[in-house]
Amino acid sequence: MREHQDSSTQPGRPREFDEEKVLSVIMQLFWRHGYEGTGLSDILKATGLGKASLYAAYGNKHSIYLRALGHYEALMVDNAVNALRDKSRPALSRLDAFLSSPIAAVKSGETRGCFLCNASSDRASLDEETRELVRRGYAKMRDALEEAVREVSDTHTARSAKGGAQLALTVYTGLRTMARSGIEPPVLATAKNACLKALKNP
Repeated sequence: MREHQDSSTQPGRPREFDEEKVLSVIMQLFWRHGYEGTGLSDILKATGLGKASLYAAYGNKHSIYLRALGHYEALMVDNAVNALRDKSRPALSRLDAFLSSPIAAVKSGETRGCFLCNASSDRASLDEETRELVRRGYAKMRDALEEAVREVSDTHTARSAKGGAQLALTVYTGLRTMARSGIEPPVLATAKNACLKALKNP
C-alpha cells in the first residue's frame, strides 16, 4: 500500500490513502504480533505510509493500537453478535457456531486467535483504555449470548440465562487462548460440547 504523497500534513489537502484499508492492515499486524511485537517500523513498512502521514491520521503507537482494536470490534465482534442474533437459525445452532469458531480456526491453520482475547491478556491489565475496549467487546457478546441462551430452553430464568451467557463467553475465550497454544481440536470440542449441554439443561 504505497503513499503517493505525504499530503496529510498539508492543511486543506485530502489524504491520498484509504484510512479504513490502512487501518485493516494495521489491525492485522497487532492481531498477529501483539502490542509489543509490533513496532512503528513494521507499521510503516506494511502500510507504505510516511511517519508524518501515519501520525497525522492515527496518532502515536498507543492511539494506533486502540484504533486497530476498535476496528476489530466493528468488523469481527459486531459480526459475531449479529450472527448470534440471527433468528433465521435455531438458537442452539447459533451458539454451537459461536463456540465452534475457535475450533474451526485451528483446523484451518489460523493461529492468531481472537484479537479481543489477545488484547485482554496482552494490554488490558496495563492500560485503562484497552481495558475499556475489551470490556465493551465482551459485553456485546455476552448480551447477544444471553438472548440466544434464553431461546434454547423455556426453563431458563433470567438468572440462569445470564449465567449461561457468561459460561459460554468464558468457554469461548478459553478455547481461543488454548487454540493458540496448539491444543488439539478434539480436546477443544470436548469443552464446547460440555458447554452446549449445560446451556440446554439449566
